[in-house]
Amino acid sequence: MRRRLFGWLGLAGFEAAARLAALTLGTAVFSRLLTPQDFGVSALALIVATVAGVFVGAPFEEAIAQRKTLRMIHLRTSMGAAMVSGVALTVLSLPLGWALARFYGQPQIAPLLTVAMAANLFVGHGDVMTGLARRLRRFNDIAAASLVGNVLGTALAVLAAFLHFGVWALLLQRVFIALIKAATLQARLGHWVRPRWAGLELDGIGKYARVSLADRLMDNLTFLAFNDVVAYVYGVETLGFVNMAMRFVEPIRGAFLATSHNLAFYFFSSVQSDPPRLAERATNALAHTVSAASPVFAGLAAVAPILLPLAAGPGWQAAVPIAVWLAAGSAIYLPARLVFTAVSAAGRPQYALIANFSAMAATVGVLVAMAPFGPVGVGVARVAGDVAQGAIATLTALPFLGWSRWRRIAPLARGWALSLAMALLVHALGGWLGGARPWLALAVSVAAGIVVYGLLFALFARETLIALLAALPRRRR
Repeated sequence: MRRRLFGWLGLAGFEAAARLAALTLGTAVFSRLLTPQDFGVSALALIVATVAGVFVGAPFEEAIAQRKTLRMIHLRTSMGAAMVSGVALTVLSLPLGWALARFYGQPQIAPLLTVAMAANLFVGHGDVMTGLARRLRRFNDIAAASLVGNVLGTALAVLAAFLHFGVWALLLQRVFIALIKAATLQARLGHWVRPRWAGLELDGIGKYARVSLADRLMDNLTFLAFNDVVAYVYGVETLGFVNMAMRFVEPIRGAFLATSHNLAFYFFSSVQSDPPRLAERATNALAHTVSAASPVFAGLAAVAPILLPLAAGPGWQAAVPIAVWLAAGSAIYLPARLVFTAVSAAGRPQYALIANFSAMAATVGVLVAMAPFGPVGVGVARVAGDVAQGAIATLTALPFLGWSRWRRIAPLARGWALSLAMALLVHALGGWLGGARPWLALAVSVAAGIVVYGLLFALFARETLIALLAALPRRRR
């Protein structure tokens, strides 16, 4: 089991690194061929399509993975519902795109939204197959499909940009990634699921799916509200800078979220009927996850002033402070998210829904209040939302698990503190290297961050380090 777990983690880590490299190279090309206005307009269409995509297959992915007994009829009805929803949303995008174009005074949004929405024809298929793969413990197949989809999809979108497709290349990137990812996962699993609509069988997973849908919907509605308020209060051009900053943070954030949730959900759900054991596993998972995720994003926040101008080129300096705050918020939120994974595995997904609602309120409130401070207010608003979710995860009572607040706060607080100390030192080093060539300053800063965090981890988190080393697979003599 340990050997298999580290195999999953190894491929997931490789997939995240390859995805980041592909998307960073793609962004470097897009940023030199397109304007902040193009990025802003495309973001308005993409976020609406992303939120709509939640209705397609997301509710069934979690329900399929969590359900104790799964029959083929559950997969077929889920696939049928996903396909019908994808077609309906694509048709609905025609009048919706026209309305958004009139509201924002951007006629280009109408056709862009239809293209972005077309990706949902494949998103639902991919979500259902991902739920099946999680249930079958085929995490390698999930990572491989994501890797192939992101690399090939981004490459095709970059080719479209070179062929003068302009802003359309940004929309085609989502379509290509969704199509290739779904096709790759289907091919690797080898299970062909014929779609069927059958309400009675669908109701068998309906209750869990509805709560899961509400959770995912609220998460995406927060993102939608965030983008719309930025466009309305700060302007479409500022939204373009936000979109650029997200392109350096969100791919890693998404990879960490998906990998940690999928693996943890599998290990948590296997002991869902034993609350004390589930709480113990979740506590250990928090300590390990914060030790891996928080330093990555804290380090990204520290090197963003060097990395973003180097990759994006001139004219994108306003995106730097936004990227710093986005990465800082991710360092806080990602490890704490495992608390909601644990309670969802115990059959209580409503806790994540409450956290997402709190995040939405905090994000929009701070976003409006910080408008006089310019683009930096956008980043601060995202941090406020992430902090709100972290507070719900650590401070909410969980009597059904017997999981005390202190057992959740202690491992997270230590990981956050060590990551913050490392980030401050790396940021100071980056300022001292200001006169050096950007690529050299970036390389030195990254290397210094790895060394500094390794020393801090060995000094102040020795128990966690020993536990990680003990879990490493050993060769047989």
